Amino acid sequence: MESMMTVRQVAELLGVHENWVYDQAANGELASYKIGGTRRFDPDELRGWIADHREPENGRQPRRRSAQNDRRRATRCST
Repeated sequence: MESMMTVRQVAELLGVHENWVYDQAANGELASYKIGGTRRFDPDELRGWIADHREPENGRQPRRRSAQNDRRRATRCST
């Protein structure tokens, strides 16, 4: 099992300031744990967060399918 990461390690990995890491952890955006009065981060959860926030190579956001489009698609396919 990998050891938990510190705020400093996460900040270095992401290339951001430590205060940003604290803010994201405090608002629940980054999963963290208070252990011995300090914040720690699970490396696997951090990898998942990074994957979820990765932008496509062309810099454009992927098109999100709406529920309405899903219903239209399902209606067309079922007839």
